[in-house]
Amino acid sequence: MNAPFPVPSAHPSPWSGPPAAQVAHSQAVTPRFDLRNKDVFSIAGRVHEFERRLDGRLQFLCVEDKEPLFITDEQLAFLSARGEARLVAGNFQDGKPRGPLPSRLKLTKEQVAQVDRKLDYVNACARGFVEGEARPRAPYEFRRSKPALDPIILHVALIKGEKAPHFTTVLGWFDLWMSLGDIHGKACLVDRHNHKGNRRKPFGHVGEVALERGVWRWLSPGMTTEMAYAKVVTSVQAYKRKLARHLAPEELDLIEVPSLRTFQRRCKDVDKYVRDYYRKGPEYAAKMHRTYEVQALPARPYQDVEVDHCTLDILLVDDDSDLVLGRPDLIIFRCRKTGMIVGASLGFEAPSFASFIAGLRHAIYPKDMSAFPAVRMPWPCYGRIENLWVDNALHFIGKDIEAAARELKMNKPRFKPKCPWLKGALERFFGYLNTGLVHVLPGTTLSNTVERREHDSETLDRAKIRQSEFLSLLMFFICDVHNVHKSKGLGLLRGIGDIPLRVWNEEAARHPSGPLPPAELFVALCGEWEDRTIQNDGIVWGHIKYECPELLSLITNPGHRSAREDGAGTRYRCARDPADLGRIYVVDPYDRDGRIITVPATRAHRAYAEGRHRHVHDLAVANARRMVQGAFDFDALMRALDLLGDAAAAARAKPERKAVHRGLARFLDAQRKARFRSEVRTGTPAHPATTAGHLDPLAIARRPKPAASALPAPPPRRGRSPRGRARAPAAPGAPAGWRAVGRPPRVTPAPGPGGTRTGHAARRPGRGGAHRRCAGQRAGGRPR
Repeated sequence: MNAPFPVPSAHPSPWSGPPAAQVAHSQAVTPRFDLRNKDVFSIAGRVHEFERRLDGRLQFLCVEDKEPLFITDEQLAFLSARGEARLVAGNFQDGKPRGPLPSRLKLTKEQVAQVDRKLDYVNACARGFVEGEARPRAPYEFRRSKPALDPIILHVALIKGEKAPHFTTVLGWFDLWMSLGDIHGKACLVDRHNHKGNRRKPFGHVGEVALERGVWRWLSPGMTTEMAYAKVVTSVQAYKRKLARHLAPEELDLIEVPSLRTFQRRCKDVDKYVRDYYRKGPEYAAKMHRTYEVQALPARPYQDVEVDHCTLDILLVDDDSDLVLGRPDLIIFRCRKTGMIVGASLGFEAPSFASFIAGLRHAIYPKDMSAFPAVRMPWPCYGRIENLWVDNALHFIGKDIEAAARELKMNKPRFKPKCPWLKGALERFFGYLNTGLVHVLPGTTLSNTVERREHDSETLDRAKIRQSEFLSLLMFFICDVHNVHKSKGLGLLRGIGDIPLRVWNEEAARHPSGPLPPAELFVALCGEWEDRTIQNDGIVWGHIKYECPELLSLITNPGHRSAREDGAGTRYRCARDPADLGRIYVVDPYDRDGRIITVPATRAHRAYAEGRHRHVHDLAVANARRMVQGAFDFDALMRALDLLGDAAAAARAKPERKAVHRGLARFLDAQRKARFRSEVRTGTPAHPATTAGHLDPLAIARRPKPAASALPAPPPRRGRSPRGRARAPAAPGAPAGWRAVGRPPRVTPAPGPGGTRTGHAARRPGRGGAHRRCAGQRAGGRPR
């Protein structure tokens, strides 16, 4: 009875079950194999020799490392059933076959027909009659004698119409069939002519070493067989010089140099992978001689999601201006279970952590398709990612992404470097997107220089498609083309094919999703942080202003400092999403719970900032500054400022002009007020005795003016001015002492009601002398 023992294999034990069933199986008796010492077995890919049977177990010894292996007969039977164990060669008593026996799978139709011919002779000799004829009545006993077997052999040959084989040849076939037929089947009777002949190397040790050195020289990059053959010749000559001290000249002449043709055949026999590995590099060899393995699909959606990026072959234009944004970079997330594209991110900056987080957020959250009315098919993908497969690009293996993966509780395995076929479906999507959509749009740059020569120059490299228009086309391509297109990697068996959207609907109904992470987490992971002050019009960041009523709770807090009162304002911690500049997030330092205030852009900037990426904003600002710089004439402005500076310097160099200017200003102001006629009409008070006359300006206006003093007017002087210019006579009706100095006579305003003059000169007669002096200085130089 063989005791149960675990099978040394990756597969589970065939008798795993309840304890009662295991006890019942342990009481069953299993047959024993008839093995002999030194029988060679291949177990789990390693060669073992059978040693002995010990305590109900079979003891094998590994040929490579001499490690013992103990298994039972039942375990060896299960290993044989799974193809993990087989007999390679037995301990033959009648001689060993020449070379290893071929596999039954390798036999051709000609070899099978040859074996069937031999089996006809073997079976006829073993039974005593030919198959298909009547069995003889006399009992037959097999004897290894020529008289007993020759009649049978001749009879079979006569039926086949061929020459009968020799008696000893048939006995050899009989021995092989009886000893190895149970193990190898018909393969034991196949002729192995390739193992016949002389196996001695024709050139000896020296020639073989020289050929090996020549082959290694030929494996160098760019080396030809003629150049490498020189290494063979020099190696043989070096050996001859070294052996000349020990061998006679006749013996040295026996050492021949292999011919060039022999060396070329040796080079041709080198394995193709080895040849390309050394001559063109390991990457080229792995690419040209690789094999593919169809991977198993995950068990549920979002269990394995692969991500990659591609720079599209098209130039796009900004929506708000004619600014060319350049070639966009597209990041795609694909679910391997359903084949659905679950997320995408379109940006214009170099692939970075921020663009990766933007695509990851789009893949995890539901998709709002209201902005794309032309899309007819739904995009119902959202959920938590368990394993995110990335390649070895720098923006996918950074420490920031590692920290984000830990915080989002998802694994981030990496593909093997320079093996794009490991995510071939995603690579094929980018190729299909370029050839099926991008290369047919105006503004494409194409990806092949030969195609660029044949392309229409009117549409090549001329950006016409705007960013929003291309985004709509991309969403339509993903939802209405890719997600409903038949994929061969899906289905009951990979290769039959299925539709990704149908697979998603079927799998999503069976596998629920976990809760989604908060939106603030993605802003904290990839957001831009700065310390900003709060001004009267809000917070300014990147020329965009943000304001909301909640900021009043910060600026009215006793801990807030103002720049006007305290010299420096309080700076508050602010964050913004680089993919959307429409709002910022301000941390309230006065709240114990760390309140976050969401501050939107002001109305003047909201239409511009909503949904705008920071990279696009930087390009727009740089373009606006460039336009202003082009319209601004710096040289003309400098010339104007220089003229103003000269005028200011000249005015400061003559300070006496200031007094003249002030006198002229007072004079002109007095003249302006004198020309303005004013009149005050009064009424009679109801109670004159009770009015405050001394405070009433109307009462003051009603008082009669005192009579003018009867002083004689001085006689007018006649003569010439100091500069020889005649003085003009005074105008009729002018006050005493008023003269016209070198200018037309002045018109005096008419007197007001009651004989009162309302002009400035009448109210302040003492200013007349000053005016006369000022006018005299201007007209005649020195006052009189």
